[in-house]
Amino acid sequence: MISVEKIIQDIWILNDAGAVLYHRVFKKSLDEQLIGALMSALNLLAEELEKGGLSNFELKDKKYIFMKQHGISFIVNSSKKTKEKKVKEEMKSIVDKFFTLYPKEMLNNWDNDLSVFDDFEKHIKDSLQDTIDKFEKAFW
Repeated sequence: MISVEKIIQDIWILNDAGAVLYHRVFKKSLDEQLIGALMSALNLLAEELEKGGLSNFELKDKKYIFMKQHGISFIVNSSKKTKEKKVKEEMKSIVDKFFTLYPKEMLNNWDNDLSVFDDFEKHIKDSLQDTIDKFEKAFW
């Protein structure tokens, strides 16, 4: 049985200070706080240059898409081949789940304990690509 297409590879959720609240990386290569700081700096620079900030950019074969709500930045990447509209729809679903689980009031009183976000992945796992596609598993 073929499952629903999972289009998001990596995700970072950052607060206004640039701290990574949650991340899930398809292929680990760099420290998540370093990547979070870079993404936050890019967005701040874009906000200074253009009202509204950065909405997306591309590197090699990946497209990175930004969404900001209630002072929280959501950054995902997917294949360049995936339609941006499809990625944004999936991101909106993730953002809605995040604020349902962690309401604005809770975030305003948050004590900086990152462990409160540890179980977020189980709520969005249907949106995230597996580390090894089920299709690939069938051939290994």
